[in-house]
Amino acid sequence: MNKFLVDTNVLIRLLVKDDPIKFNTIVKLVEKVEKNELTLVIPTIVIAECCWLLKSFYKLDKPKITEYLLDVIESENVEVEENHVIIALKMYSDKNVDFADALISCKSNSKLSVLTWDKKDFHKLDCEYYTPEELL
Repeated sequence: MNKFLVDTNVLIRLLVKDDPIKFNTIVKLVEKVEKNELTLVIPTIVIAECCWLLKSFYKLDKPKITEYLLDVIESENVEVEENHVIIALKMYSDKNVDFADALISCKSNSKLSVLTWDKKDFHKLDCEYYTPEELL
């Protein structure tokens, strides 16, 4: 079976359908994925870029972004680079925080504390965090 890393521009075309030619092409590839002919691997950075692009440029709300991305991620023969992204996407929507902050929180997993000035997001997340000043 062939595995391919998916770039942001491919995933965005599938989600927003703003280019009919590219959308039809990706739909044909999705059919191959569904027939077990291809496996798609979505890197974490692509998820982060999609969150940012869908929110800032396409003006989608976080619950819709999460819904779209989870629909893709949870499909047969689609893999994510790290399993933290699924939990982070849910936190991104449910807790209304930046995706990157949600991902960092998931990765901290009580093994590592987070160093940040972004108390706004991290006080909503279930992780230990400190500002640089608190360490001085």
